[in-house]
Amino acid sequence: MNTSKLSSHALKAVALLLLASGSVALATAPDQATINKIARLSVPFVPNAGQWDARAAFAAHTFAGTVFVTTQGEMVYSLPGKPIATYTNKPAQNRTPGWTLSETLVDASGQPRGMANNTLKSPAGDRPMQASVSYFIGGDESKHAKSLNTFERVNLGDMYPGVNVQLRATGDNIEKIFTVAPNYDPKQISIALKGADKLEIGKLGELIAHTGNGPVSFTAPIAFQETASGERTTVAVAYALDAVHGSYRFNLGDYDQTQPLVIDPLLRSTYLGAAGNDGANALAIHPVSGEVYVAGYTASTTNTFPGVNGGAQGTNGGGQDAFVSRFSADLGTLLRSTYLGAAGTDVAYALAIHPVSGEVYVAGNTTSTTTTFPGVSGGAQGNFGGLYDAFVSRFSADLGTLLRSSYLGAAGSDLAYALAIHPASGEVYVAGYTDSTGATFPGVSAGAQGTSGGSNDAFVSRFSADLGTLLRSSYLGAAGSDLARALAIHPASGDVYVAGYTTSTTTTFPGVSAGAQGTFGGNGDAFVSRFSADLGTRLRSSYLGAGGDDIAFALAIHPASGEVYVAGNTSSATTTFPGVGGGAQGAYGGGTDAFVSRFSADLGTLLRSSYLGAAGNDQATALAIHPASGEVVVAGYTSSTSSTFPGASGGAQSTSGGGSYDAFVSRLSADLGTLLRSSYLGAAGTDQARALAIHPASGEVVVAGYTTSTTNTFPGVSSGAQGTNGGGQDAFVSRFSADLTLNDTTPNAYAFATQTSVPLASTRTSNPALITGIVGAANIYVDGAFGSQYCISSASDCSCNVSVGFVSAPATITTNNYVCVRHVSAPIANRVVESVLHIGAAAASFVSTTGTRFTSCNLDIDGSGGAPNAVSDGLMLVRAMLGFTGGAVTNGAITGTPPRNTWPLIRDYLNQNCGTNFAP
Repeated sequence: MNTSKLSSHALKAVALLLLASGSVALATAPDQATINKIARLSVPFVPNAGQWDARAAFAAHTFAGTVFVTTQGEMVYSLPGKPIATYTNKPAQNRTPGWTLSETLVDASGQPRGMANNTLKSPAGDRPMQASVSYFIGGDESKHAKSLNTFERVNLGDMYPGVNVQLRATGDNIEKIFTVAPNYDPKQISIALKGADKLEIGKLGELIAHTGNGPVSFTAPIAFQETASGERTTVAVAYALDAVHGSYRFNLGDYDQTQPLVIDPLLRSTYLGAAGNDGANALAIHPVSGEVYVAGYTASTTNTFPGVNGGAQGTNGGGQDAFVSRFSADLGTLLRSTYLGAAGTDVAYALAIHPVSGEVYVAGNTTSTTTTFPGVSGGAQGNFGGLYDAFVSRFSADLGTLLRSSYLGAAGSDLAYALAIHPASGEVYVAGYTDSTGATFPGVSAGAQGTSGGSNDAFVSRFSADLGTLLRSSYLGAAGSDLARALAIHPASGDVYVAGYTTSTTTTFPGVSAGAQGTFGGNGDAFVSRFSADLGTRLRSSYLGAGGDDIAFALAIHPASGEVYVAGNTSSATTTFPGVGGGAQGAYGGGTDAFVSRFSADLGTLLRSSYLGAAGNDQATALAIHPASGEVVVAGYTSSTSSTFPGASGGAQSTSGGGSYDAFVSRLSADLGTLLRSSYLGAAGTDQARALAIHPASGEVVVAGYTTSTTNTFPGVSSGAQGTNGGGQDAFVSRFSADLTLNDTTPNAYAFATQTSVPLASTRTSNPALITGIVGAANIYVDGAFGSQYCISSASDCSCNVSVGFVSAPATITTNNYVCVRHVSAPIANRVVESVLHIGAAAASFVSTTGTRFTSCNLDIDGSGGAPNAVSDGLMLVRAMLGFTGGAVTNGAITGTPPRNTWPLIRDYLNQNCGTNFAP
């Protein structure tokens, strides 16, 4: 639970409590960085030894006020009043009266459960803490409480059958943690909230209690199941209000009822920074642990940047340093950070995790001269080249050790913006731009382009995995300005792709002659280029742009199709940007728009593009492909205000936060024909997303960037690792559900049976699939083969299996409905036809394979043996062909006890062996 503003009175209570424990002494008021750290610390629960009313069993003092846990398991929040404004420059000395809220666990009729209902009988301290406290109230020593043990949690026991309830306090939060035992019902849980004038659900899924002293917010819940090895599966959950009883419950999606379920009311964003300017430029998710890594820049001096104690470099090197930070997968804990830099200006722009070793690589730019940049001794280039150099650094997975670094550059300015690790060789690739002229850039002598093309060129470089050897580099450019901003490696071919911006005009950019767009569009164009894995050969390039300025900032390769996706921004207006016809947004929104484009793997064909934006300035800076659904997720920032950004209705944050720029995240179909959903992300400051990654297991979307939204206003930070802004500008990291809604509406796994030996050019219909696990409603659409359609039915017999029931347009579906898919099979023998049905952020394929004949089709359809019987086999076949199903096929036609004596057995036999498509 969090109040909207910190109370100085509550802060003093925390400071006094810490002093009483003997763990810290504060000579002066704490600075903002100290407040940030205190806000995330566990606040001890103190038992009642006579210092409070006998009805209290425990108490914890938080920034938001004091919470008492009564002997009956009730939670009573004593909230301080608001400061009364004065008309002087002095702080307010007086406050309005305080406010009290209480939460009581109740049964279905609204009656309190109480401690008498469980075996524990009274609240118990759990997880003892090292601190002890003493209370000396009044002059009567018999009422003094000395050296009381404290606890991290209070255990209320099983307040419902099979439902354990524990409480945990931090500097600004109270968590209620419900653990539901296997095969017990979480619907038993109900919490009555008294003392509020009104309850409502906020736009971020939070529960808001309106009081006479203003709103009090309870953060949106999360739920999960965890295996013995620590692997966590997210379960969809949301608050549900019971207006009759003044209480709330939890609506849960489907989950494995044979395993424990944990419901924890947390929503995850986090600030990251101290008093200096801090921003995140890069993000990656560890493929094994799921931990979240971010990198960027910080001007927070000495050792003030959060988490650097124990990091590879615990102290700022001077001025502005790069940083790398590591969070738990849920963003609730900052595990470690490290500075990276020396006396110059050092900025990290790119981050990648080695798929085998788990080591962390970052790349960026530095002016730290000679040999001063950390770790360059033993690196491929141990000496500074001049002006600006690119750098690459390698850390242990825990960020505790800097393993090696290397400069990369010559006498000019050399800047790295992108980094990737080859999935087969483990070699490290870096891309950026350089104005080091001639053939001076390191490693270009055997590269695809060994000499610079003009004023500044893009470059690509390849290192050994240990950064000890620069294996090869290549310039990329002509007479104009050419900059690489993004880099990706094809998972199948191993080819290396780069994207960026060029002013090299007409047809001069290297390799465009056979590309999708061989001619310059005007002003400045985006470009995409493809190299062999050894960088010895440039295979093809393409311009991408029209009459305006068009810049590519992000690049990704579809893991299944191998197609190449590019995102950036454009001022090419109306409908002029290449490929937008048929795209999700075919017309320019205004200002500048973001764009997304899709190429064939060989860059020979531009398959489709889409604008993305409204009347403001909209820019895409990051791009990723969902590993399961194949959908395209884009992040960036927008000044399109209110709720005008395309697709934001129904998103996690449907309206802008009110600042000059908000971050945004958008989700499009793989073919870029449909914008599925967007969300704003921001508050009253400037909020820009610079990086994006998708969790390989859960499909959750994680974004990072920077914000000037102050104090605790950035969405979702109340339970994040750092809940309060550390200074004027902080980095941020945020985590969305896979479908970008408040609560993940992605259903449980569903599947369609593959059909083989299908007659050529015939219509095929899938088996019905039961869709469960959706909270609310989820988007549904189908793509893939020609004629792909779907239908939704409340019955398992696919009663929508009529012509008008099948659609291809996006719609919504709720839980416990059935879905069928159909398509037209190929007109050529031995061809595979695939339709993909998307629900929420999940996807399943319906596949048909054509054949030339059916070798096992025998019209003895009941399997009785011998020749087909007209009275039995023939009658059932005619009935089935007329559309009858079930007993209407078999009644009076089954004689004896043949092996196939029911319609389901006969139907499956005919469909699998005779090229038929009989419905259930």
